[in-house]
Amino acid sequence: MGSHKNGKSVLMCSLLIWFVSQQVTVTPAMSRSVGGGLAEEKNYSTTESPEASHGTPHTTPSHGGRSGGGVPSQSAPLTPPSAPVITNPPSPTLVPPAPTNPNSSPFSCDYWRAHPEAILALLGYWCTLGEFFGLPAVSAFGRDPSLLEALSNTRSDGIGALYREGTASLLNSLLDRNFALTTQKVREEFNAAVISDKAAATQAQLFKKANERHLKHH
Repeated sequence: MGSHKNGKSVLMCSLLIWFVSQQVTVTPAMSRSVGGGLAEEKNYSTTESPEASHGTPHTTPSHGGRSGGGVPSQSAPLTPPSAPVITNPPSPTLVPPAPTNPNSSPFSCDYWRAHPEAILALLGYWCTLGEFFGLPAVSAFGRDPSLLEALSNTRSDGIGALYREGTASLLNSLLDRNFALTTQKVREEFNAAVISDKAAATQAQLFKKANERHLKHH
């Protein structure tokens, strides 16, 4: 009986030693497993996404490309201002007065003197008095003046008046076929009167009446 109890005691001691040894082996393994899980959880919890660390998500600026699959926006092309067009004014056309207009011709000595362009338009070039009246007209004036100079002379005698009014009558006869005196008549009467101051003054009055439409057609 005593040997039986000793055998049970030995068996119980062997079981206890075996149990204790199993506990010692399992505990470190479990500790390592639990510790590793905690470490992984800690690493996971402390790792933040780039978006969370900056508070707001990063947005890539748009550069005119496609957005959300829509049609890209296009700015309207800038049209440069048109350059001002500079045009040259047309050259004036010198047109003599219409001879058939009774309210325009004949013209006085003052009109012809103030409108030299009308003389140029009528004759086409600057003529001298000698070209129309010949040598007597040149001799009395002392030189061969242009028609404008004859119209503008300031002599107060009969010769001066004859040159002014006679030149105006010459131009009116060339301009208007209905003028009181023909061109040939103006030449003849001018050269007949230029020989004396008295005759020149008388003929100058006759020319003046014709220029002012106070003389009937001869």
